[in-house]
Amino acid sequence: SGKRNTKGHKRKDKSPKTQDKSASDTKASNIEADQASNRSETAEGQRSPGTSTDSEDIIRAINELKTELKGDNDCLRQGINHLGQELNAKLVTEMQSLSDRVREQETRVEQVEGWAAEATEALCTCLEQQRALQQKLTDLESRSRRNNIRIFGVAEGEEGNSVLQFIVKLLRRELPLPQDLDLKIQRAHRSLAHKPRPEAPPRPIIINFQEFTTKELVLREAWKKGKIQLGNRPLFFDHDYATEIVKKRREYNVIKKGLKEKGPSLLYPDLSEIYPNFWTGLRIVLTLPVTVTQAERSFSKLKLIKSYLRSTVSQERLTGLSVSINHSIGEQISYNNIIDDFASRKARKVWF
Repeated sequence: SGKRNTKGHKRKDKSPKTQDKSASDTKASNIEADQASNRSETAEGQRSPGTSTDSEDIIRAINELKTELKGDNDCLRQGINHLGQELNAKLVTEMQSLSDRVREQETRVEQVEGWAAEATEALCTCLEQQRALQQKLTDLESRSRRNNIRIFGVAEGEEGNSVLQFIVKLLRRELPLPQDLDLKIQRAHRSLAHKPRPEAPPRPIIINFQEFTTKELVLREAWKKGKIQLGNRPLFFDHDYATEIVKKRREYNVIKKGLKEKGPSLLYPDLSEIYPNFWTGLRIVLTLPVTVTQAERSFSKLKLIKSYLRSTVSQERLTGLSVSINHSIGEQISYNNIIDDFASRKARKVWF
């Protein structure tokens, strides 16, 4: 127990020392903090004059920069305004020139359209005149060939030295023509074309008669006989058509062939077979009774003859004037005889 008490006294002696040591440490730290704060204040006091000078310089530089920027902005604004005015002036000039050019182009287009319309009208007129002239030319050519006959199928060289004598003998031998008939052939020759090759079809022979009636008689007899042969070659007689008519006839060869196969004749067609409904309607129309308004017309003419100014016209004179109502009766009257009769009855002079 005595040992334990000594240790307890020792512990009691050590605790005040530790308290004093901590207090001294606290004071030392407080002193160091005060010194550090003093040093910082001193440093701040030393630094404050330089910092204020720098801020003033910065502010001055900023103000100078603002002034420069403001001047630059003014110059830039003036430049932009000047550029805008120049652009506006150029745009106005360009737009004016473009509008002038557009007007000029519109004027030219109108002129071209007018010229095109006139040219189209002139071209249509020329085409119509050309068609009319072509029709007249075809008609004149057909009339000039009116007395001609073409014979197809005569071999090249078959006619010998004289085509005219060959044709006369051929027509007399193959066709039943009157013995005293004068053919009056003016000329006979091959068609004006190059001589064909041996395997090609021969050129037709053109015969020109002086009289149209003789030509029609020969052509009719040839068509009536039908099959005419010279050796082993069949012969065909036809009109001497103009070139345009030949082209048009070639266009309906297929139709002509079909019609021949079906039966109706092209020369003397039977309308009752080709157009049965039209034929029935035509017969009905032709058998309808027709009204005559000659009596009604006479009364209307009578009002024109016996008007208010001619109210005293006698019945005999009115009857004589009414003859003019019927034109056929008026044409049969001889006015010279009436004038002579009137002159003989109303003569006031004595003949010596």
